Amino acid sequence: MGGKSQPAPDYSAMTAATEKGIATAERLGNRQMDFAQRQYEEMKPLAERVYTQQMAAQEQQMKQAQDYYDYQLRTFRPMETGLVAQVQNYNTEGNRAQIAAQAAADAANAFQTAQGVSNREMARRGLNPSSGAGLMLRNQNAINLASMTAGAATNARRQAEGIGFARSMDVTGLGRNLAGASTGAYSAATAAGSTGLTSAMAPGDQFSRSFGQGAGYSLAGAQMGITGQGNILNSQTSAFNAGLNAQGEMIGGLVGAGGKLGAAALPFMMGGSDRRLKENIKVVGRDERTKLPLYEFEYRNGTGRRFIGVMADEVEKKFPRMVVTRPDGYKAVNYAGLGIRMLEV
Repeated sequence: MGGKSQPAPDYSAMTAATEKGIATAERLGNRQMDFAQRQYEEMKPLAERVYTQQMAAQEQQMKQAQDYYDYQLRTFRPMETGLVAQVQNYNTEGNRAQIAAQAAADAANAFQTAQGVSNREMARRGLNPSSGAGLMLRNQNAINLASMTAGAATNARRQAEGIGFARSMDVTGLGRNLAGASTGAYSAATAAGSTGLTSAMAPGDQFSRSFGQGAGYSLAGAQMGITGQGNILNSQTSAFNAGLNAQGEMIGGLVGAGGKLGAAALPFMMGGSDRRLKENIKVVGRDERTKLPLYEFEYRNGTGRRFIGVMADEVEKKFPRMVVTRPDGYKAVNYAGLGIRMLEV
């Protein structure tokens, strides 16, 4: 007791560390946002120049694409029209029949030439054309002629149909190529516009990201402060509760000892620091931290046990918040708040 009393917990180091952490995070956050602001202001004019050039390139490429498309129409459209007309005239039933008839005539002429050669060969060998062998040979030749003529006509018709279809596809492809000839230029123009839009948005995007980082620093510092102060508050509360529990145990021991005071004396023990409740009082020392006098005493109508503590009237003069007046008029002292322990001798 007195010079040996337990001092109150010192949380100044934790408080200083918490405040330092908050200040550091706030400083970093402000620097980050200041840098982002300067960078945004420097980048914006450059981005606007790039954006303007890219959009101009888009406009130029779009114009070139349109000019190229118009040139194709002027140059190739008449040719396409002529080819379409030729295909339409070629790919008709009358034209196919004419081609087939010509093929059949050509086949017949070729057969007649071959037949003449065959007759001369039979005459050279002395074979009578009117004989049975001669008649059989002529019949066979007639069958071959009919077959050759029909085959030639059929093949000619099929070839005409195939050629007509192929030419139709060629003309269709030509028309489609005219429409798609400038596709590359249009695509390049669109890409230039998209790139320009990205360039225009780049400074703002960069500023937004940096601002978010700066805000993160500041919020981290604030959270650090909340956590640190919470720890301080929890520690102080725990110390205060521990002091109250210790004082309560001491008073409970006084009430229960010997069974002479009983439950009716409990209110007086809770206000046990009131001078009017004590007798045989003598000064035994002084508390170094609070500078309060320390007394040895015993309670009136008690068991004769002696204790060391303070007097409520003296505590109230220096630390009024540490003293309360009970409904019965006696005063009680918050020993835990003073950092002093009431001890039994």
